[in-house]
Amino acid sequence: MKSETAKRPKGQSYPLKSSKLEEVLASAGVSIDVYLIRSPGPLFDAFFWPPNPNVPYERLYVRAGSVPIEQAADARREIEATALPKLAQWIARILAADRKSSLRREQQVLVFWRRK
Repeated sequence: MKSETAKRPKGQSYPLKSSKLEEVLASAGVSIDVYLIRSPGPLFDAFFWPPNPNVPYERLYVRAGSVPIEQAADARREIEATALPKLAQWIARILAADRKSSLRREQQVLVFWRRK
């Protein structure tokens, strides 16, 4: 897994830990190139990118935002209990599809929340 983490604004925390994302995907038997970007603000989504002429392999791109420090523990519990299992199921379903299916040939998006 590759990741990049932007500097957090004062009073903010990143509730998604890269180690937990790796653990959940491994437990689900998911093997895919993963890129995690953590940046300030309310954001959590994931993109499946199929191979293309520039990148010959499938990728999972996860973007996760920050929350106020006082909400971090609750947000982390919610992410780990609900969002990460849903993410693992979603990407496992895509990877289980035939390589010729549109599900696996086209970009797919899973949105938990986005900036407003």
